[in-house]
Amino acid sequence: MKENAYFTVEAALVFPTALGTVLFIVYMLLFQYDRCLMEQDLGALALWGSRVEAEDSEELQDLIQKRISEIYRDKYAAWEMLALDVKLEHGRFAAAGKGQLAVPFPDMKFWNRDNVWGTEAHYSFWRISSVDFVRLCNKVKILWGTED
Repeated sequence: MKENAYFTVEAALVFPTALGTVLFIVYMLLFQYDRCLMEQDLGALALWGSRVEAEDSEELQDLIQKRISEIYRDKYAAWEMLALDVKLEHGRFAAAGKGQLAVPFPDMKFWNRDNVWGTEAHYSFWRISSVDFVRLCNKVKILWGTED
């Protein structure tokens, strides 16, 4: 009796392709999760820096350093945070960061030479006092004609 082995051939071709596709999707989801988490942290840090109140620039620098040290960098699922930069220049508070995820297969250098996926994020907000903010809102009300 002669048996056909076409199921074995199909399994040998389909299974590695399906497994590779699933692993790629999982890895991309981890990358996107970590990217979104980094952007959330940087956005929150920049927003905090734009509204924190301090008596002088030294106190502001101390508050900024304390806040940066409180950012938990080991929460990322699969990548490492490479850089975290915070600047306060000309009334504008900016936060920038960079992260990368190493591709686990050393011979798959499709995207770049270093075999990593990386991303950067930048957020900046103007520092404005609450009094100035209320004054600006009142000016907008007058310009739009919504003054009661």
